Amino acid sequence: MPDILPIVFAVVLVILTVVLSVVGIQIILVLMEIKRTLKKFNNTLDMAETKINQVIAPLQSLGGMATGVKSGIKVFEAFVSWLQRDKETK
Repeated sequence: MPDILPIVFAVVLVILTVVLSVVGIQIILVLMEIKRTLKKFNNTLDMAETKINQVIAPLQSLGGMATGVKSGIKVFEAFVSWLQRDKETK
């Protein structure tokens, strides 16, 4: 009877080793799948960022043009006021 205990421990140890090895391999496969999914998600975000920048670039140019028009109007108003002041002094 005392000889059966080491055999049971050895069998249990082998079974646990096999089960933990399978679980470890499955964890590695799941992590690889998560890595692939995250790469695809990152590529999608990069493409979305590129598209958004393509849409925003003309709007930024439009904003710069509006600022230029405002500056031109201020210069024109200053010129007109200078002409009116010159006429008033004569």
